[in-house]
Amino acid sequence: MTARDRPAKTAGEEFRSGWGLILIAMLGCGLGVSSLPLYTAGIFMPALERQFGWSRTAMSGSVLAFTLTLAVASPLVGRIVDRVGVRKSALASICAATACYLILATTLATLPFYYATHVAIAGFGAAAAPVAYTRIIAAHFVTARGLALGLTLLGPSIAAAIAPPVAANVIETGGWQAGYLLLAALTAAMLPCLLLLRETITAESRPQDIQSNPVPHALPALLLGRLILAFAVFSLGVGGLIVHFVPMLTDAGISMATAARMAALLGVAGIAGRLVGGVLADRYFAPYILAGVAVSAALGCLSLAIMGPSAATFAALAVGFSLGAEADLMGYVVSRYYPRQIYGRMFGWTYAAFIIGIGISPMLVGTIHDRTQSYALGLTGSTLLLAIAALLFWRLPQYARI
Repeated sequence: MTARDRPAKTAGEEFRSGWGLILIAMLGCGLGVSSLPLYTAGIFMPALERQFGWSRTAMSGSVLAFTLTLAVASPLVGRIVDRVGVRKSALASICAATACYLILATTLATLPFYYATHVAIAGFGAAAAPVAYTRIIAAHFVTARGLALGLTLLGPSIAAAIAPPVAANVIETGGWQAGYLLLAALTAAMLPCLLLLRETITAESRPQDIQSNPVPHALPALLLGRLILAFAVFSLGVGGLIVHFVPMLTDAGISMATAARMAALLGVAGIAGRLVGGVLADRYFAPYILAGVAVSAALGCLSLAIMGPSAATFAALAVGFSLGAEADLMGYVVSRYYPRQIYGRMFGWTYAAFIIGIGISPMLVGTIHDRTQSYALGLTGSTLLLAIAALLFWRLPQYARI
């Protein structure tokens, strides 16, 4: 019996043989450069401000520089991952990022050096991110790929909940230097996990994977452009609300404590979105699901623009759920449209567009607010962008044709 004649594994069989891969990929995404530096950046600011006198605006610029560098590096890293594999690429990135954190902890003295080191973390550490780890899951799982990717991308959500308070406690007791040593240790903790990783694909999964990726080789650029545009428009529409959600509510008279509790719903709903989106993708055409969650986010923005704080709970749940599902399904649709051999570079371009949109959107919303002294126009613009994204997702081709 040839590999093509063998039946595909069931979801249970895939999970029994691949649960270790999910655990490694989940930890990698949570402890990688797309999670830890971003979720803990604000925790370091008060201590650095006290010691060096840097403004928070100046330090916030490093976050934008970091994000843009990660976006630029992701397509290149994706190509490298496709050539040399996940383990070698991620090991090199983890070692580089760990070294950068150690340098920050021991030699940080100037703001330009602070910027340069964060750019180095993003650039050299870019393979320690979903662009690499989701490739492991897409290669092993076929029947339950959506749920497997959803579980994998719980890593960043868990990191967002745990890393900030742990880092804050370490900085409070040992100073910002101890905080960067903590990040170095957490990043390096992935090294033994990756040394155990074996990148294999079951023979049973290959035929189905090929059948689900029959896009003609003459047209990948056209399809990639459509994916990039759809995810970029979505992230432009939703990114500003994530950053400005609490200021919107406090401007409307809601207390900071209440606004923070409502903002926490974004994270909770995001976890649900990752899991539910993955389960649905294993049963239905994923671009239609993406269109639906984009509409959900649009309704959240529109309700907040019209009803104000009374719609805050619905808006947080709708936007958080949509963002979680969208990030989860990105890797899924790329794996269904493109063969495994070029997954890394295709995901890298799509992920880069998504990250750039997330980074630019808050600046656009903030600029509109500063000029109009209101978030209404920004929310309206976000609603329109999300509606356009829904249409773009809805019109994506079936997996078997373009």
